[in-house]
Amino acid sequence: MKTEKIFWGLGFILLAVALLLNALGVMAPFTSAIGEISFIAIVAGLILLSFTIERIIKGKISEIFVPLSFIFMLFEKNIATLCSLEDENIINNWLLFGCACLLQLGFEIILPKKNRRKFRAVKCDGHKFHRSSSSFKSSVKYIDAESFFEEYVENDLGSCVIRFANVEKYAGGGTLHVDNNLGSMVVEVPSSWRFVHNIDNSLGNVVADVDGGNPDGPLLKIEGDNNLGSLSIKYV
Repeated sequence: MKTEKIFWGLGFILLAVALLLNALGVMAPFTSAIGEISFIAIVAGLILLSFTIERIIKGKISEIFVPLSFIFMLFEKNIATLCSLEDENIINNWLLFGCACLLQLGFEIILPKKNRRKFRAVKCDGHKFHRSSSSFKSSVKYIDAESFFEEYVENDLGSCVIRFANVEKYAGGGTLHVDNNLGSMVVEVPSSWRFVHNIDNSLGNVVADVDGGNPDGPLLKIEGDNNLGSLSIKYV
């Protein structure tokens, strides 16, 4: 299941729960403390929040400031009430929106641009490559080295270990594409192989073994993205 589907689905579920709780009067103590919240504000706020979380998961940090500014505008009066502020207009909306745009521009300049390739199980030059993904769970992905040519593995908010089977039958030259978002990923490279890696890291941690492999062994190429997560490549 794609990450964006998960968060849009959760957004609609939370919206339904919030509306039911409001209709049953369960949220009355809460709304009395921060002021009334309109139906339109609840809907728009949850949609914007789902979009913001989706951008964070995908590592597109620069795209969260504008929706966050709109969320603040929607609930500005409630925030003022919660903070016991006399003036409900905490900040000028145009100033807030302008700052959000400047923040987006600044982060787009600083952070590297993404150019992700998404793969399905199709044939290329007589070889077959696969795509697999894991979200919100711990998983172990086994790759058959005998038929391995190109593989894409995505991990979102979970823990993923990638291992190889039929190690002695690997001919070399295969490419492993990884996409790790707010999760932990470990790539276990057989010690009889050697590897090179090219990981685009955004606000995360990447650790790769420099010793332990066979300098004359078959080559494994590892490339991809690590966004706000932990990625380890080690010989075993």
